Amino acid sequence: MRTRLSRRGLFVSLALFPLAGAANDALVGDWMLELTGKGPRLVGQLTLGRQGDTWVAHVEGGPAEVRVDGDNLDVRIDSRDLAGFVFYRRLSGRYADGKLSGTFTIEGATEDPEPGGQWTGVRKLPDRAPEPPRPVDVSGIWTPAPGVDFRKYTMDLTDKAQAWFEGYLMHYDQPNVRCVSPGIVAMVAWGAYPFEILADDGRLTFIYEVESEVRRIFLDGREPPEYYPTSPMGYSTGYWDGSALVVETELLEANVRDFRGEPVSDGARMHERYSLSDDGRRLSAVITLLDPENYRVPPVRRREWVRDPATVILPYECDPDSFYRQMYDEGKLDMYFERSERRLIE
Repeated sequence: MRTRLSRRGLFVSLALFPLAGAANDALVGDWMLELTGKGPRLVGQLTLGRQGDTWVAHVEGGPAEVRVDGDNLDVRIDSRDLAGFVFYRRLSGRYADGKLSGTFTIEGATEDPEPGGQWTGVRKLPDRAPEPPRPVDVSGIWTPAPGVDFRKYTMDLTDKAQAWFEGYLMHYDQPNVRCVSPGIVAMVAWGAYPFEILADDGRLTFIYEVESEVRRIFLDGREPPEYYPTSPMGYSTGYWDGSALVVETELLEANVRDFRGEPVSDGARMHERYSLSDDGRRLSAVITLLDPENYRVPPVRRREWVRDPATVILPYECDPDSFYRQMYDEGKLDMYFERSERRLIE
Protein backbone atom coordinates (compact mmCIF):
# COMPACT_ATOMS: atom_id res chain seq x y z
CA MET A 1 0.00 0.00 0.00
CA ARG A 2 1.31 3.46 -0.89
CA THR A 3 1.51 5.98 1.86
CA ARG A 4 2.28 9.66 1.85
CA LEU A 5 4.49 10.50 4.78
CA SER A 6 3.51 13.52 6.84
CA ARG A 7 5.70 16.59 6.69
CA ARG A 8 6.18 16.55 10.42
CA GLY A 9 7.18 12.90 10.44
CA LEU A 10 9.73 13.42 7.73
CA PHE A 11 11.36 16.33 9.49
CA VAL A 12 11.60 14.44 12.76
CA SER A 13 13.74 11.90 10.88
CA LEU A 14 16.41 14.57 10.42
CA ALA A 15 18.56 11.82 11.79
CA LEU A 16 21.56 12.46 13.93
CA PHE A 17 22.94 9.04 14.83
CA PRO A 18 25.47 8.25 17.57
CA LEU A 19 28.91 7.34 16.27
CA ALA A 20 29.22 3.59 15.82
CA GLY A 21 32.74 2.23 16.07
CA ALA A 22 35.72 4.45 15.34
CA ALA A 23 35.02 7.93 13.99
CA ASN A 24 36.60 7.99 10.53
CA ASP A 25 37.61 11.58 9.85
CA ALA A 26 38.29 10.67 6.23
CA LEU A 27 34.53 10.54 5.64
CA VAL A 28 33.89 14.14 6.72
CA GLY A 29 33.33 16.58 3.86
CA ASP A 30 31.57 16.91 0.50
CA TRP A 31 31.16 13.97 -1.85
CA MET A 32 29.72 13.82 -5.37
CA LEU A 33 27.45 10.81 -5.66
CA GLU A 34 26.60 8.92 -8.85
CA LEU A 35 23.93 6.23 -8.87
CA THR A 36 23.76 3.84 -11.81
CA GLY A 37 21.63 0.81 -12.59
CA LYS A 38 18.76 -0.08 -14.87
CA GLY A 39 17.08 3.26 -14.14
CA PRO A 40 18.28 6.77 -15.05
CA ARG A 41 21.70 7.90 -13.84
CA LEU A 42 21.44 10.16 -10.79
CA VAL A 43 23.96 12.71 -9.52
CA GLY A 44 23.98 14.61 -6.23
CA GLN A 45 26.10 16.00 -3.42
CA LEU A 46 26.46 14.23 -0.08
CA THR A 47 27.86 16.22 2.84
CA LEU A 48 29.01 14.25 5.90
CA GLY A 49 29.92 15.85 9.21
CA ARG A 50 29.85 15.38 12.95
CA GLN A 51 28.21 17.29 15.77
CA GLY A 52 29.80 16.08 18.97
CA ASP A 53 29.19 12.36 19.09
CA THR A 54 26.69 12.24 16.23
CA TRP A 55 26.97 11.98 12.46
CA VAL A 56 25.08 14.48 10.29
CA ALA A 57 24.32 14.09 6.58
CA HIS A 58 22.79 16.29 3.89
CA VAL A 59 22.02 15.35 0.31
CA GLU A 60 21.44 18.24 -2.10
CA GLY A 61 20.94 20.49 0.91
CA GLY A 62 18.30 18.31 2.59
CA PRO A 63 18.79 16.19 5.74
CA ALA A 64 19.41 12.46 5.32
CA GLU A 65 19.73 9.59 7.76
CA VAL A 66 23.27 8.24 8.11
CA ARG A 67 25.03 5.50 10.06
CA VAL A 68 28.80 5.14 10.12
CA ASP A 69 30.86 2.28 11.51
CA GLY A 70 34.54 2.68 10.74
CA ASP A 71 34.84 2.56 6.95
CA ASN A 72 31.26 1.35 6.48
CA LEU A 73 28.32 3.69 6.03
CA ASP A 74 24.60 3.57 5.34
CA VAL A 75 22.71 6.61 3.99
CA ARG A 76 18.90 6.75 3.67
CA ILE A 77 17.65 9.54 1.38
CA ASP A 78 14.00 10.57 1.20
CA SER A 79 12.85 11.31 -2.34
CA ARG A 80 9.62 11.61 -4.31
CA ASP A 81 8.50 10.19 -7.62
CA LEU A 82 6.84 12.22 -10.33
CA ALA A 83 3.41 11.38 -8.91
CA GLY A 84 4.39 12.85 -5.53
CA PHE A 85 4.75 9.60 -3.58
CA VAL A 86 7.57 9.53 -1.05
CA PHE A 87 10.12 6.73 -1.01
CA TYR A 88 13.72 6.21 0.13
CA ARG A 89 16.95 5.39 -1.63
CA ARG A 90 19.15 3.44 0.74
CA LEU A 91 22.89 3.56 -0.01
CA SER A 92 25.06 0.95 1.68
CA GLY A 93 28.79 0.92 1.11
CA ARG A 94 32.24 1.63 2.40
CA TYR A 95 35.20 3.95 2.16
CA ALA A 96 38.38 2.64 0.50
CA ASP A 97 41.27 4.21 -1.39
CA GLY A 98 39.84 7.69 -0.99
CA LYS A 99 36.46 6.80 -2.55
CA LEU A 100 32.99 5.65 -1.51
CA SER A 101 31.20 2.79 -3.25
CA GLY A 102 28.44 0.28 -2.70
CA THR A 103 24.91 -0.70 -3.70
CA PHE A 104 21.56 1.04 -3.29
CA THR A 105 18.02 -0.24 -2.90
CA ILE A 106 14.58 1.36 -2.99
CA GLU A 107 12.32 1.42 0.07
CA GLY A 108 8.65 2.32 -0.37
CA ALA A 109 6.17 2.18 -3.24
CA THR A 110 6.38 4.44 -6.28
CA GLU A 111 4.16 4.86 -9.32
CA ASP A 112 7.00 3.76 -11.61
CA PRO A 113 9.11 1.33 -9.51
CA GLU A 114 12.82 2.12 -9.58
CA PRO A 115 15.38 -0.70 -9.57
CA GLY A 116 18.40 -0.48 -7.33
CA GLY A 117 21.98 -0.54 -8.54
CA GLN A 118 25.49 0.65 -7.80
CA TRP A 119 26.71 3.93 -6.37
CA THR A 120 30.03 5.71 -6.07
CA GLY A 121 31.21 8.84 -4.28
CA VAL A 122 34.27 10.96 -5.00
CA ARG A 123 35.50 14.06 -3.22
CA LYS A 124 33.95 17.25 -4.52
CA LEU A 125 36.62 19.34 -6.14
CA PRO A 126 37.37 22.67 -4.45
CA ASP A 127 36.14 25.85 -6.09
CA ARG A 128 38.60 27.19 -8.63
CA ALA A 129 39.22 30.62 -10.08
CA PRO A 130 36.95 31.54 -13.02
CA GLU A 131 38.31 30.72 -16.47
CA PRO A 132 38.46 33.17 -19.39
CA PRO A 133 35.11 33.32 -21.22
CA ARG A 134 34.60 30.76 -24.00
CA PRO A 135 30.91 31.26 -24.93
CA VAL A 136 29.07 28.35 -26.51
CA ASP A 137 25.81 28.29 -28.45
CA VAL A 138 22.99 27.45 -26.04
CA SER A 139 20.25 28.91 -28.25
CA GLY A 140 17.40 26.73 -29.41
CA ILE A 141 14.50 24.75 -27.97
CA TRP A 142 15.20 22.46 -25.03
CA THR A 143 13.00 19.61 -23.80
CA PRO A 144 13.34 17.92 -20.39
CA ALA A 145 15.49 14.79 -20.11
CA PRO A 146 14.86 12.08 -17.49
CA GLY A 147 17.03 11.35 -14.50
CA VAL A 148 19.92 13.33 -13.00
CA ASP A 149 18.03 14.87 -10.05
CA PHE A 150 17.49 13.04 -6.74
CA ARG A 151 14.12 14.81 -6.23
CA LYS A 152 15.11 15.17 -2.58
CA TYR A 153 11.93 15.56 -0.55
CA THR A 154 12.77 17.40 2.68
CA MET A 155 15.01 20.42 3.10
CA ASP A 156 16.72 21.82 6.20
CA LEU A 157 14.23 24.56 7.04
CA THR A 158 14.80 27.21 9.68
CA ASP A 159 12.34 27.36 12.58
CA LYS A 160 10.58 30.31 10.94
CA ALA A 161 10.19 28.51 7.62
CA GLN A 162 9.07 25.29 9.27
CA ALA A 163 6.36 27.10 11.24
CA TRP A 164 5.02 28.68 8.03
CA PHE A 165 5.33 25.45 6.07
CA GLU A 166 3.33 23.34 8.53
CA GLY A 167 0.05 25.02 7.60
CA TYR A 168 0.48 24.87 3.81
CA LEU A 169 -2.29 23.26 1.73
CA MET A 170 -1.13 22.73 -1.83
CA HIS A 171 -4.51 22.80 -3.57
CA TYR A 172 -5.53 26.10 -1.96
CA ASP A 173 -2.23 27.91 -1.42
CA GLN A 174 -0.10 26.98 -4.46
CA PRO A 175 0.20 30.14 -6.62
CA ASN A 176 -0.24 28.52 -10.03
CA VAL A 177 -3.58 26.84 -9.16
CA ARG A 178 -5.08 30.34 -9.29
CA CYS A 179 -2.96 31.42 -12.30
CA VAL A 180 -0.38 33.34 -10.26
CA SER A 181 3.25 32.84 -11.25
CA PRO A 182 5.05 30.29 -9.03
CA GLY A 183 8.29 32.14 -9.80
CA ILE A 184 11.55 31.20 -11.47
CA VAL A 185 12.81 29.12 -8.50
CA ALA A 186 10.00 26.61 -9.00
CA MET A 187 9.77 26.92 -12.79
CA VAL A 188 13.41 26.27 -13.59
CA ALA A 189 13.25 22.95 -11.74
CA TRP A 190 9.93 21.67 -13.15
CA GLY A 191 10.53 18.81 -15.53
CA ALA A 192 7.42 18.70 -17.72
CA TYR A 193 7.79 21.78 -19.91
CA PRO A 194 10.17 22.85 -22.70
CA PHE A 195 11.73 26.29 -23.06
CA GLU A 196 13.52 28.26 -25.76
CA ILE A 197 16.74 30.30 -25.52
CA LEU A 198 17.25 33.28 -27.83
CA ALA A 199 20.79 34.69 -28.03
CA ASP A 200 21.63 38.32 -28.71
CA ASP A 201 24.60 40.59 -28.08
CA GLY A 202 24.91 40.99 -24.34
CA ARG A 203 21.68 39.12 -23.50
CA LEU A 204 20.02 35.72 -23.46
CA THR A 205 16.23 35.48 -23.44
CA PHE A 206 14.58 32.37 -21.97
CA ILE A 207 10.98 31.75 -23.07
CA TYR A 208 9.28 29.17 -20.85
CA GLU A 209 6.20 27.30 -21.97
CA VAL A 210 5.00 27.07 -18.37
CA GLU A 211 3.08 30.23 -17.47
CA SER A 212 4.32 31.74 -20.79
CA GLU A 213 7.01 33.50 -18.74
CA VAL A 214 9.88 35.43 -20.32
CA ARG A 215 13.24 35.82 -18.61
CA ARG A 216 16.09 38.12 -19.67
CA ILE A 217 19.65 37.30 -18.62
CA PHE A 218 22.00 40.25 -19.12
CA LEU A 219 25.61 39.36 -19.99
CA ASP A 220 27.01 42.88 -20.28
CA GLY A 221 27.79 43.43 -16.59
CA ARG A 222 24.91 45.80 -15.90
CA GLU A 223 23.39 46.19 -12.45
CA PRO A 224 19.62 46.28 -11.83
CA PRO A 225 18.11 49.78 -11.78
CA GLU A 226 17.66 51.24 -8.30
CA TYR A 227 13.90 51.36 -8.76
CA TYR A 228 13.60 47.74 -9.97
CA PRO A 229 11.04 45.89 -7.81
CA THR A 230 11.11 42.32 -6.58
CA SER A 231 9.14 39.95 -8.81
CA PRO A 232 8.45 36.23 -9.29
CA MET A 233 11.13 36.09 -12.03
CA GLY A 234 13.63 38.37 -10.31
CA TYR A 235 16.47 40.12 -12.12
CA SER A 236 19.06 37.88 -13.80
CA THR A 237 22.63 38.59 -14.87
CA GLY A 238 25.15 36.11 -16.20
CA TYR A 239 28.72 35.53 -17.29
CA TRP A 240 30.78 32.81 -18.94
CA ASP A 241 33.14 30.78 -16.76
CA GLY A 242 35.00 29.09 -19.57
CA SER A 243 32.23 27.41 -21.54
CA ALA A 244 29.83 27.26 -18.55
CA LEU A 245 27.08 29.84 -18.25
CA VAL A 246 26.71 31.16 -14.70
CA VAL A 247 23.48 33.02 -13.87
CA GLU A 248 22.80 35.02 -10.71
CA THR A 249 19.20 36.03 -10.00
CA GLU A 250 18.32 38.59 -7.35
CA LEU A 251 15.31 40.70 -6.40
CA LEU A 252 13.09 37.64 -6.11
CA GLU A 253 9.62 38.19 -4.71
CA ALA A 254 8.46 36.02 -1.81
CA ASN A 255 7.05 32.79 -3.20
CA VAL A 256 7.30 29.01 -2.83
CA ARG A 257 10.16 26.75 -3.89
CA ASP A 258 8.06 23.93 -5.29
CA PHE A 259 4.63 22.33 -5.11
CA ARG A 260 5.22 21.39 -1.45
CA GLY A 261 5.06 25.04 -0.45
CA GLU A 262 8.48 25.57 1.13
CA PRO A 263 8.87 29.35 1.29
CA VAL A 264 11.19 31.62 -0.65
CA SER A 265 11.76 34.91 1.15
CA ASP A 266 11.48 38.34 -0.42
CA GLY A 267 14.96 39.22 -1.68
CA ALA A 268 16.30 35.65 -1.86
CA ARG A 269 18.81 34.83 -4.60
CA MET A 270 19.32 31.92 -6.99
CA HIS A 271 22.57 30.65 -8.51
CA GLU A 272 22.57 28.54 -11.70
CA ARG A 273 25.39 26.92 -13.65
CA TYR A 274 24.62 25.65 -17.16
CA SER A 275 26.92 23.28 -19.07
CA LEU A 276 26.62 22.16 -22.69
CA SER A 277 27.69 18.65 -23.71
CA ASP A 278 30.55 18.29 -26.19
CA ASP A 279 28.15 17.33 -28.97
CA GLY A 280 25.92 20.33 -28.21
CA ARG A 281 22.81 18.19 -27.74
CA ARG A 282 22.38 18.19 -23.95
CA LEU A 283 22.19 21.12 -21.54
CA SER A 284 22.59 20.51 -17.82
CA ALA A 285 22.15 22.84 -14.86
CA VAL A 286 22.91 22.94 -11.15
CA ILE A 287 20.42 25.25 -9.40
CA THR A 288 21.04 26.53 -5.87
CA LEU A 289 18.63 28.65 -3.82
CA LEU A 290 20.39 31.09 -1.48
CA ASP A 291 17.88 31.96 1.22
CA PRO A 292 19.39 31.75 4.75
CA GLU A 293 16.19 33.19 6.21
CA ASN A 294 14.39 29.95 5.35
CA TYR A 295 17.07 27.28 4.79
CA ARG A 296 19.96 26.30 7.04
CA VAL A 297 21.62 24.60 4.06
CA PRO A 298 20.96 25.85 0.50
CA PRO A 299 18.65 23.52 -1.49
CA VAL A 300 20.10 22.18 -4.75
CA ARG A 301 18.31 20.90 -7.87
CA ARG A 302 19.84 19.38 -11.01
CA ARG A 303 18.15 19.45 -14.40
CA GLU A 304 19.04 18.28 -17.89
CA TRP A 305 17.46 19.06 -21.25
CA VAL A 306 17.84 17.81 -24.83
CA ARG A 307 18.04 20.17 -27.80
CA ASP A 308 15.00 19.51 -30.01
CA PRO A 309 14.21 22.01 -32.79
CA ALA A 310 11.06 20.06 -33.70
CA THR A 311 9.40 20.86 -30.37
CA VAL A 312 6.75 23.59 -30.45
CA ILE A 313 6.40 25.99 -27.51
CA LEU A 314 2.66 25.94 -26.92
CA PRO A 315 0.48 28.72 -25.48
CA TYR A 316 -0.07 28.27 -21.75
CA GLU A 317 -3.74 28.75 -20.95
CA CYS A 318 -4.83 29.32 -17.36
CA ASP A 319 -8.35 30.25 -16.25
CA PRO A 320 -8.48 31.50 -12.63
CA ASP A 321 -12.28 31.42 -12.74
CA SER A 322 -12.19 27.62 -12.70
CA PHE A 323 -10.33 27.67 -9.38
CA TYR A 324 -12.73 30.09 -7.72
CA ARG A 325 -15.79 28.35 -9.20
CA GLN A 326 -14.66 25.12 -7.59
CA MET A 327 -14.21 26.88 -4.24
CA TYR A 328 -17.71 28.34 -4.58
CA ASP A 329 -19.35 25.07 -5.65
CA GLU A 330 -17.74 23.22 -2.73
CA GLY A 331 -18.70 25.89 -0.20
CA LYS A 332 -15.04 26.60 0.56
CA LEU A 333 -14.71 30.16 -0.68
CA ASP A 334 -14.95 31.66 2.83
CA MET A 335 -12.32 29.21 4.05
CA TYR A 336 -10.06 30.23 1.16
CA PHE A 337 -10.33 33.94 1.97
CA GLU A 338 -9.81 33.25 5.68
CA ARG A 339 -6.46 31.70 4.67
CA SER A 340 -5.30 34.86 2.90
CA GLU A 341 -2.26 35.14 5.20
CA ARG A 342 -0.98 31.91 3.60
CA ARG A 343 -0.42 33.89 0.41
CA LEU A 344 1.57 36.66 2.06
CA ILE A 345 5.07 35.19 2.45
CA GLU A 346 7.54 37.53 4.13
